[in-house]
Parts: sequence; structure tokens; C-alpha cells
Amino acid sequence: MDISITGLHIHTDPKLKEYAHKKAKKLVKYHAKITDLKVRLFAEKAHRSEDHDYYCEITVHVPGKILEIVDKERDVTKAIDKAADRMKKALIRHREKEISKRHKEGLAAKLF
Repeated sequence: MDISITGLHIHTDPKLKEYAHKKAKKLVKYHAKITDLKVRLFAEKAHRSEDHDYYCEITVHVPGKILEIVDKERDVTKAIDKAADRMKKALIRHREKEISKRHKEGLAAKLF
């Protein structure tokens, strides 16, 4: 599995990259067949001296599907946390659907 972390219009210091890497690495335990995981951090300039908005986009490649989550927050770490939580739910849902599909196929094979 390959984890890549990139930033656009944002200064990604080593602590921030390490934080994002730690959160991304935790996602592996929710789906065993992850082949590629990308975390992209974006900063958007604020209008009229307001706080900047930070985006965290997480893209996960699993066999047969690409899952993508984008979240926006005023703090970059909060954006990472929120995106990681939403991706965790999406991975669990995808894995459960796969298991359900295989279970139904097994039942159909037994009946016919």
C-alpha cells in the first residue's frame, strides 16, 4: 500500500505531514485491500481578512472502486480529522457491502 501526502498553497511542515500520515495509516485497519491512499491538503485565501479555509481530500483505491472524501474547516488539523472520520465510515460501509454481496452469491450457489 502506498500513502502519499501533498499540499497545495499551504506550507506543509514535517509535523503536519506526520499528523496526516498517522491518520491515514489508521484507515488501513478498516479495509484490508487498500492499494493506494492519497491525502491532499489545500488552502484557500480568505476574503477580507477572514481566516483561511483549509481543505483535506482523501482518495482511497480499493479493488473495483475509488473512494473520495473532501472536507473544509478553518483549522487544517480539524479538516484532516473530519475527513479521516468520514473516510473510515465509507470504508466500513464498502467492506460490509462486499461481504454481503459474497454472502448472497454463496447462498445462490447453494440453492442452484
